[in-house]
Amino acid sequence: MTEQSNESAAGVSRTGVPWARFARHLFVVAVLLALAVLLWRQREDVVRSLQAISWGLVLLSLLLGTFGAWLPGLVWRELLASQGYPAPMLAGQRAFFIAQLGKYLPGGIWALVAQVAMAREMRIPGRQAATATFLGLALSIISALLVAGLTLPFALPWLVTEYWWAFAAIPVLLVLLHPRSVEWWSGTAFRILRRPGEAVRLPWSVLLRCILLLLVSWVALGLHFGALVYGLGQDVPSLWFLSAGVFALAWVAGFLVVVAPAGAGVREAALVLGFVAVLPASAVLTVAVLSRVLLVVADIVLAGLFMATARLPARRQPVTPPDAAG
Repeated sequence: MTEQSNESAAGVSRTGVPWARFARHLFVVAVLLALAVLLWRQREDVVRSLQAISWGLVLLSLLLGTFGAWLPGLVWRELLASQGYPAPMLAGQRAFFIAQLGKYLPGGIWALVAQVAMAREMRIPGRQAATATFLGLALSIISALLVAGLTLPFALPWLVTEYWWAFAAIPVLLVLLHPRSVEWWSGTAFRILRRPGEAVRLPWSVLLRCILLLLVSWVALGLHFGALVYGLGQDVPSLWFLSAGVFALAWVAGFLVVVAPAGAGVREAALVLGFVAVLPASAVLTVAVLSRVLLVVADIVLAGLFMATARLPARRQPVTPPDAAG
């Protein structure tokens, strides 16, 4: 029985791999075309930004942005492992970052489709891959709002008195991160979406690791944007707190507008609104465009590096479903 199942699995992989490779190559080509159009349209703003900001700060910003963009890949792998499907380190990162390029395509769903498809190549069920993606996004939004709520009061104290009701949501966000709360709202989401599936049960250790990684990611991305603002040479009070909080809120705003590829336009508008009290709108917009281009470069670099690892010799580590352990 085992030999027969192994032979059938091998047959499926032999017939399915060429189509999977063709689909992956087609996906990459479509993303590269979309990125080329995006970069070409913003070339003049990028040139002006590079003329105003030193190359050292641009490189520092790129490194911080790449580091911040890398950490969510570890979170996705943690969430897969918590469901009983641990992915190999390089293969899991490769699947995540190649699929992440899909966010630059119109529609807002291609990154999820690509992640599910590439997870199946690692013999991880699509439902578990999609669950890890949705849960990772939910935790990203919660952690982004936490970063904004903890940093903006130090940058702009008047916000606390004028918008106290928004900061009152911080205790609610902390409650949502409790494992029992995660189990409740994940199960509720499955019922609303009419997708059969068990509620996600995350142990404290996994949840704390994921939240810590995401908090560090938001801090790094905030510093990435702050380095560019600092390069303008203008005195901005509490620059680093303001950058971390405003960038986190701007990302959430861009994510919620699903029709905009990777939040294009929405994130920039939110950044301008966040800095309008301390900087001219034109200066912030210039930096925001350069920030987007650098994060695009970071995504391409991460995807390219992990695609290159596919040629490295590695041991095959088949994923064993949790119910097959017996």
